[in-house]
Amino acid sequence: MRADEPVYEWEGFLCRRHPNRLIPENYRIPGQPVLTTICAKDKQPVLTCDRIREGLIAALPTTAEIAACELIAWCLMADHLHVLLRVAEQGGGILRFLHSYKTWTGRRMRIAGLSHGWERSFWDRHSRNSDDTGRMIAYVLDNPVRAGLCGRRDEWAYAENCWAPREGDAVGRGGT
Repeated sequence: MRADEPVYEWEGFLCRRHPNRLIPENYRIPGQPVLTTICAKDKQPVLTCDRIREGLIAALPTTAEIAACELIAWCLMADHLHVLLRVAEQGGGILRFLHSYKTWTGRRMRIAGLSHGWERSFWDRHSRNSDDTGRMIAYVLDNPVRAGLCGRRDEWAYAENCWAPREGDAVGRGGT
């Protein structure tokens, strides 16, 4: 961290260069899709190494269940992870998911002999409507294609579209 870089303490996360975080309640709205990106510490390309890859992937649905969230789509890249999810029920939370996931998998990374863990903060974007959510799903799944790692999204083994909207689903808050 640079000496002149602002640091903000918020909900247990150190938020460098992210002073405009939404209020915590916005991460607990049932049905609100949120795209999050968490990066490996110092952007080290360690996340797809054989020692930890399967553990990182297996922790996604378990952590989502613990945090009362529903996975929509995810993509594991060498130096970052995109996760699109929404709060499934009252009492769940995106921040709870992030904290639990990063804590548990960070321990597994250290046990596997990787001194790197996760960056302390994260990036996020909240969906405005169902069209926006569809674009977010495409963004997540097409990430390895854009990076030149494969020709088509279905060729990348470390990504999944877990969700299909059901009739009556509340998707986004519209216009916020």
